[in-house]
Amino acid sequence: MRKIYAINGTNVLVNDTKGIQNLHETRELIIEAFNEVCVKGPIADEPVQGMYVRLVDAKLHEDAIHRGPAQTIPAVRNGIKGAMMRAKTVLLEPMQKAFISVPNDWLGQVTREVTTRRGIIEDMPSEGAVTTVVGVIPIAETFGFSNDIRAASQGRAVWNTENLGFEILPPQLFDKVVGEIRQRKGLKPEPNPESYYAD
Repeated sequence: MRKIYAINGTNVLVNDTKGIQNLHETRELIIEAFNEVCVKGPIADEPVQGMYVRLVDAKLHEDAIHRGPAQTIPAVRNGIKGAMMRAKTVLLEPMQKAFISVPNDWLGQVTREVTTRRGIIEDMPSEGAVTTVVGVIPIAETFGFSNDIRAASQGRAVWNTENLGFEILPPQLFDKVVGEIRQRKGLKPEPNPESYYAD
């Protein structure tokens, strides 16, 4: 019978096993391992979102002393992380919507600042001599944005931003961004492969 064991944010753990003896004794340990992975995923020790874990089988030792936290938690944690590596996990990056009002004489320079930061121009409504550039920009690309917009518009642009949620990081940037995150955290450059988590 299908049964939800745990929900952690947008992540779900489902018990889809049938007739496994003593599984009920390890339920809390399985949930603890799942929660650990939700907090620190295998790619860059970052929180995980949108993960669906389905427990379909388990082999438990007959002796209860060998079904404790020291045995169960690492086994479940490694199983989930290995499955994530096999599934080709993606990274999500935070996005922000920018509203930049600028005199038309500096419109080209301002739109260039947005697009060179992997930004997408969504709209450019104009009111007289002023145009508002509405764009979506990855937050990671906005460092130094204030100074660059001021310079591009000679201080005449006025802007504000709002958080827009998350989008999947483009695949061509995946290795670079993962490397930067891992370096910042003092981790080895490459994440462990799927085989690392197999017992």
